This record gives sequence, C-alpha cells and structure tokens, in this order.
Amino acid sequence: MHYITKNFHFINIPPLLTITLFFIIGIICHSAIIPLLIIFFIALCTLFFTYKWHYTIPQQLIFCSFFALLGAYLHQKELCNYNAFYEFTNKSAVNINGVVIDKNYVIAHYKQYTVITIAINNIINKNNTYKSNKNLIVYIPKTADTIAVGDVITLFNVYCKKPLSESFQRYQIKEQIASTIFENNPHYIIDYHPAWSIRRWIWHQKNRLLDGLAAKLSPVGFQFFTSLFLGNRACVKESLEKTNEQFKTWGISHFLARSGLHLALFIIIWQAIFCIIPLPLLYKQMIISLLSCIYFILTWTSAPFTRSFALFMLNKFCLFTKTPFHLLHYLTVVAFCFLLYCPLYLFFLDFQLSFALTFALAWFNQLSTQHYL
Repeated sequence: MHYITKNFHFINIPPLLTITLFFIIGIICHSAIIPLLIIFFIALCTLFFTYKWHYTIPQQLIFCSFFALLGAYLHQKELCNYNAFYEFTNKSAVNINGVVIDKNYVIAHYKQYTVITIAINNIINKNNTYKSNKNLIVYIPKTADTIAVGDVITLFNVYCKKPLSESFQRYQIKEQIASTIFENNPHYIIDYHPAWSIRRWIWHQKNRLLDGLAAKLSPVGFQFFTSLFLGNRACVKESLEKTNEQFKTWGISHFLARSGLHLALFIIIWQAIFCIIPLPLLYKQMIISLLSCIYFILTWTSAPFTRSFALFMLNKFCLFTKTPFHLLHYLTVVAFCFLLYCPLYLFFLDFQLSFALTFALAWFNQLSTQHYL
C-alpha cells in the first residue's frame, strides 16, 4: 500500500461521474438486458473496492441501476418517437403546423433554396392529429419564399419519407429533426405573423453580420471566418468543397471543424484588450461574460462550442459567487446534461472527442498538480 501511494497519484473523482457512466452504459445497452446486468455487477464490484460507501450495497445498486435504466429508457424513447412520426406520416400526405425558428439560403442541386426550420406543433392527416416537439427542415425555392422567422405557418400536402440510411436517421434524431423535405411547389398559409419576434430580431442581426463580413473580407477569408468563428457552413458550403477535399487529402480536415478553441480565442482577445483598461477585475469579467453571451447568440452553435461556452459560464458563475471551480466536476455535469437532452449525442464523434479530450486534459492537469504538491 505504501508503494502504491508513493508512486501513483490519484485524483478526486467528480460525484456525478459514476452516475454519468451508468447512464452511458444504459444508453449503449438499451436493448440488451443481460449484458447490462453483467456490466452492473462488474462496475459495482470495482466501485465497492474503490470507494468508501456511505450507504449499503443494495441501496447503491438501486441508485446506479436507476440511472442506467433511465439512459436506456430515454434512448429507446427517442427511437420510438422518431418511428412513430413516420408511422403517422408515411401513410398519406399530411398538413404540418408549426413556428418558423430559423431560415437560411443555400444552393443545392444547382438551385437556390430557402431552408426553413419549423418547430412542429401539430401534424394532421385525414382522420387524426399527432403532436410533436421535433423540428422539420423544408427546402423551398427562393422565389417562392414569403415566410419570416417567427411566423406560425401551416404546410399542406406534405410527404415525409423515412431516410434509408440509418446513420442519417441517427443524425436527424440527434439534431431533434423529424424529417427533411424538398417542396418545389410549396402550398402553405401564414396563420400568424407577429409584429415583433425575438427570433426574427436575432435572425436579422445574424444576417446583417454575415452581409457586413462578406463586404469587408476577401472571399477566402469570409469562407474560413464564417465557417470557423460563426459556425455557419451552409452559406459557404459550395465554396468550401474544394478546400475540404484538400484538407482530407492531408488528413487535417478536423482543422475546419468549429470547436471550443474558437471561443477561447475570442475570450483571449478580449482579455488582452481589457488588460490595458483600468477597470476592477469583477467589472472586466462581467463585460467579458456579456460579450461571450452575445457572441454565442449571434452564431450557429455546435456540440464542442456549446460545451466550451457552458463551461466558461459556469466558471464565471463560480467566480462571481466565490465558489471553487472544479473542471472535472462541471465537465461531467455538462456532459450529463447533453445526454439527458438527447442520448444519441453519445454516438457522434464531435461529442466523443470534445468531452473525452477535454476530460483527459483536465485529468492529467490535476494529476500533475497533485504530483508537484
């Protein structure tokens, strides 16, 4: 025991880590009960010899089993909701009512399209009404576009076909998208057009920012800045295709992915500016937090970027409340919240690399700190 304590340096495990691991086990083994029970037994035996238990083993077993089964249930629920949507819409054409939450302009199949994201309220066929909380992506010709963000609209005679690719199905579920459709001759009505909408105002600010950057930057600079620092790859997708192929050839295509590093660069620049401004530290941190929130609102998010932003805001919250900030603990909290929102995040590389690499760096940093202490 003396040899182990002398040569190996252990770190404090976040309290939520065990729960998150069992939750992940449940997501992975959502359809396999026997392997799940075996993993339960192995994990509980390991934990029994690692931790000093404050409760009895049966209580711990029930507690861990609950979160594993919760992960399995939420995963299965997402799949069932997705299949239920197509069981309702595959039979015939349906009418879909919802709120327009986003709008983009893209070029697909050599045509200009307006891409509308609709938060679905109701799906209506000849006999029944189906309620859904998912999103619908609709491609319509740009010339037929009279829809504004924030409008409540009804699409008529829509056909939703289930994708044949299982990987694309999982991607849609992860993005909370029920279906993606192309309507060359859309038939819709605008049920309600609010005089003012926060969604519409944010959308206008985003587009004003894009237009301003397009006018001031070179085409290549605009491509990279929009993709990396604003997160909008849709508007420059066609122009980035050649660059993507070149980066794939060299095996460095991950350089084109937006990550938490770009938020870190944004924060570092502002901190460098505030270093020469005579203000109290608290005011500087409050202003940087406000600017970061504005930057987050006016850009298109991704899993790594959202993870970085959440950790940054938790760090500032701890600073303002004079609470100790433990990176491993709060990283586990953010990962658990991601998986609660949609368990299928677990199977995508952006989530895996973002959280796994950040956790590993935080782990080794704490190990080195304890080693020198």
